[in-house]
Order: sequence, then C-alpha cells, then structure tokens
Amino acid sequence: MVFGRKKKKEADQGAAVVGGDAPLPALEIKPIGINKDEATGLIIACKQLPGYPIALVLIANAISGRADRILIDYSAQGAVVRYRLDGMWETLPAMDRASADAALVVYKKILGLNPAERRARQDGKFATNFKDIDWVVSFTSMGVPSGERVLFSIDRKKPLLKTLGDLGMRDGMQEQFKAMMNGHEGLIIISAPATHGLPTTWRIALENADKFVRDWVSIENKKDADPEIINVTQYFYEDGTADTPEAVFEKVRLKQPDVFVLPSLINGDIVESVLNQINTEHKHAVTRVVANDAFDAVIQVLSAYPNHAKSLIKVMQGVLNQRLIRRLCDNCKQPYQPTPQLLQKLGIPAGRVPKLYNPTVPPPPEQRVDAKGNPVEFEICKRCNGRGYLGRMAIFELLTIDDTMRQAIAKLASKPDELRKFAKSRNHLSFQEEGILACALGVTSLQEIQRLMSGK
Repeated sequence: MVFGRKKKKEADQGAAVVGGDAPLPALEIKPIGINKDEATGLIIACKQLPGYPIALVLIANAISGRADRILIDYSAQGAVVRYRLDGMWETLPAMDRASADAALVVYKKILGLNPAERRARQDGKFATNFKDIDWVVSFTSMGVPSGERVLFSIDRKKPLLKTLGDLGMRDGMQEQFKAMMNGHEGLIIISAPATHGLPTTWRIALENADKFVRDWVSIENKKDADPEIINVTQYFYEDGTADTPEAVFEKVRLKQPDVFVLPSLINGDIVESVLNQINTEHKHAVTRVVANDAFDAVIQVLSAYPNHAKSLIKVMQGVLNQRLIRRLCDNCKQPYQPTPQLLQKLGIPAGRVPKLYNPTVPPPPEQRVDAKGNPVEFEICKRCNGRGYLGRMAIFELLTIDDTMRQAIAKLASKPDELRKFAKSRNHLSFQEEGILACALGVTSLQEIQRLMSGK
C-alpha cells in the first residue's frame, strides 16, 4: 500500500513502488496531441518495454491514493518519488535508478519525446481511464543540478467541483460575490497565492455567473488559453501576428459585449481601453492575479499600472482571495471542549461553540509499544489512511470596495498593513477570522489554520 503507514522491510521497498508481482492496473497511457496512428504505434511499442509495468503502477497508485501530483527526482544514486495529497508531499520508498529510468523511457517514448534528452525541458500530456473516471495527466521533465526532475499533474477530465459551495464558500459570501460578478460598470479581481487553486476558482466563478442575459467575452493569449467555459466567447491574441491584444480588443469592442473577461490585464493600452468601456459604455470586467490576500491583489494591480491607478481605484468593486486548507476526516476527527480562555483568544463568545475538533493521527511506529517495549497494534482510519484529513477546501476573503474603501486605498496603498487595519475596523473578515469560523463549524482544525497563516 503506497500511502500506508506500516513500515516496510528494506527488501520490499521496490515492490511497494513498482507493484511487485501484483497484476497490472487496468489503465492505459494514451498520448494527447499526437496523430492517432502514430499514437497507436507508440503505445504498442511501449507495452513491450520492461519499464511499462512500473510506469502504469506509479500512475495508478497516485490516482488510487487521491494524489494530484507526482514528483520524481533522479540522481546518480537512484530516484526519490513523492506524491502530493491534499497539498502535502509524501515521500515513497526509494526506487533504484534502473527501475526509475525504465519507467521514464516509457513516459517519454509514449509522448513522442526524446528519452536520451535529460537536460532540456520536455512537455507532454496523456489521457487515461482508471476506476471509471477519465483523467488528463500533464508531464514535464527537465534537468536540475542534482540530475533530472519529472513532474506529473493529474486532473479529472470532467471537473468534480462545480459550485462556489463545493469550494467551501459560505452561503452569505456566495450571495455577495455573485452580486459582484453580476454587477455593472466595475472591475472584479479574483486572486489566490500560487498553488492555492486560482484556476479552479476562476473557472467556477465564471461558470456560476449570470451569462444568459448578458454577453460575456474573454481576451486571452492563445498559447496560454484557458479551457472553454459555456457562454463565455473566447478571442485570442498571438505574439508575432497581426492579432495583437489591441487589435483583438478593438474587434471585440465592436461586438458590444456586456462583460470583458481578462485572465490578464495584458498592458497599459488594454487597461485604458477597459477603463473607457467601464466609464463610458457602462461595461463590466473581471480579471485575476496571483496574490497573498485581497489587499495584495489590489496593490499589485495598481503597482503594475501606476499611470492608471486613480482610474482603476474608481472602478474596483470587489476582490476575492482564497487559500486552500485540509478538511478534517469526518470518520475519525476527535472532539474536545475548548476552554473559556481559548474561546476568548479566538474571539468566540463563551458557550457559542461547545466543541472543536482535532485530527486523529497515529503515533510513529517507534512509539507504538507498551511499557515493556512490545509492539502494540494501532487501528488506523481506513478512510483517510491515518492522516486525520481528507480532501481540501478553500478559505475565502472577500473585500467589498465602496467609496469609503476607495478613499482608503488611495491614501494607504503604500501602507498595506494600515489598509488591512482600516478594513478590519469596517468589519472586513480576514483569513484568520474565516478560518476560525471554519473550525467552529467542525470542518478543519486550529492546527491547520495555524499552518495556513504561517505560510507552510
């Protein structure tokens, strides 16, 4: 069991990774973006390679264990394999270099890449079906000082999360945010730190907006195009062609859409055009930015376009920011009664929350002994496999920008901490307060919120 907590003997470590004598998992690797006949030939050829079983088992074990990333670091001594589960990396038993190389040859050959190239970056995608679910796996390999690094990103072909509620957003906040998205004559910013699910929230926010009575259009770089969203018409600009961002925007403007969707604000000329559409044509616009919180998102946009800062502040209506946290496993989470002192520290009125929850995490193997040092069996939760957490959710910060907030932004943009204090004085809920609320609802733990706030 790849994600198990039981300690394996050294001789069994290779089998834990590659599957030993177990039958091959019921999946195939089907390259994406390659001619069908060529792809069929590559698949047939790779099935004859010695590393094919290893390549399949690595993917199957990751999907079975709910991992969304596989990271393999190659060195002269061997290969270290890590799976990312619920945002946390777990290291598997080491693989010998020969087995790891054999698997890598399969991945590269089946994707039409060069197995002999171990330094330059190589990218590809393949599809697979496992446990009646279609998956898309992105592959990247590149040389690093210690050898070579390979990263797999595993995604469902059909996204599982479809609503803001699925992400973890409170009902009251959903109503506020939807009102912003469906508003008029303003700019909405959707943001999150790197690796905290911004693409997913961006997609869901657009999918849940009212696109049936208004015309939504997106202007995107063709090489970084987002997946298609129903009732959002995509227009692409392309470097080195006549389809410049400015030319595409002018083409789109003539169609008189109601909402401009901009994954990036692109440049100052586009910002000026968007501002003109908002101010004179009463249009709406949505953009996104990687940022640590809502205030960081505002400051980044203003800093990127200082010549338009005053005008941008005037049209900003709201900023959504999110961070991902782990959910407690409902099967094994442990309730406890918080002390009055703890409730006071958390800002929760006495008696309001009768219990909070901790994760159940088994002790390390060396501590699973009795007073005489004899091994003691410790029952591990089968649902979360002894992690104490199962799945992730988002904690959201929603900044509403009214005239008073606009004045504060104009004065305090260079003093973000003071801007945050001002917002708090107006009952703006920070990540810490939203996190405490999630703890009070029993969906996560104080330890997880502390980890989130510490940036780990």
